[in-house]
Parts: sequence; structure tokens; C-alpha cells
Amino acid sequence: MNATRSAVVIAETKGAGGKFVITAIQPVPFQVRSGEDLTELLRRLITIFARKGKGGSSVIGLLKCSSGRFGSCLEAIKGEAMVELAAAQGGHRVVKIAPQSLKKTLGGAKDQKWRDRAAELFNPDGKRPHWSKGAAGAVAVAFKVAGE
Repeated sequence: MNATRSAVVIAETKGAGGKFVITAIQPVPFQVRSGEDLTELLRRLITIFARKGKGGSSVIGLLKCSSGRFGSCLEAIKGEAMVELAAAQGGHRVVKIAPQSLKKTLGGAKDQKWRDRAAELFNPDGKRPHWSKGAAGAVAVAFKVAGE
């Protein structure tokens, strides 16, 4: 999963390594104008997680928001918090992945950015529905978690 300024992007996957397959990419759009907006996002995430089953084998990989000069925006940070809260309420384990670890996981050319490498690996023809920078992050995180 990847929380962005305007959506929480969910990448549903199965398998690992050479057998890694994306089964769906689902953006869950949201706005942060009030507490009610966050409550609605939380409710939607709880519903989505409930459909996927409880605890045990259900692991949610979450791209950590970054701080600093080029850090994540406040909306993305709030989205990340709602993912963690919804996962906790559903009994799901969350594995937080730092963006800087994805370059090594995905490989690629020395000067290639990890988002570009994710697109090259998982959306080579550019035709995957709902592909975006957010989807690249969600899929890259799922790939890393599946390989661990």
C-alpha cells in the first residue's frame, strides 16, 4: 500500500520472485478537509481489509512516508495513519517499508529511480489499469514484502 496526497493505493498481489503477480490495483481516493473525511477513509479501509480475511497470513506492506526537505505531504501522512489504524482494527500485520530500500530490492541501472524501475518491471507496456506513481510504490512494497 502507498498513501499519497489524494489516495491510498492498494496493490493486491500473490506469489514471490519470478512468480510475483499483481491481481489488482485499487486506488481509494480521499480528501482531508475535516475529521469526517478521515473517518470515512478509515471506514472504507476497514471494509476493504475485512473482505481480505483476518490476521494470520494477511500482511499489509506499507510504504513509509518520508520526512525532511522532500518529505511526504500532510495528507499522505494522515492516509498512512488511517491504513495503520484500519489494519490494527482488523488484526492485520503491517510491515512498513522505507522508500530508500526499494532501489536495492528492484535492481536496475545505477542511476535509475526505483519508481521507474517498478514501472519497467510491473507495467512494461504502460497499459495496466490504475497505474500511477502511487501504484508503483504500492506494487514495489508488495514485491519486497513477498520476497522477505
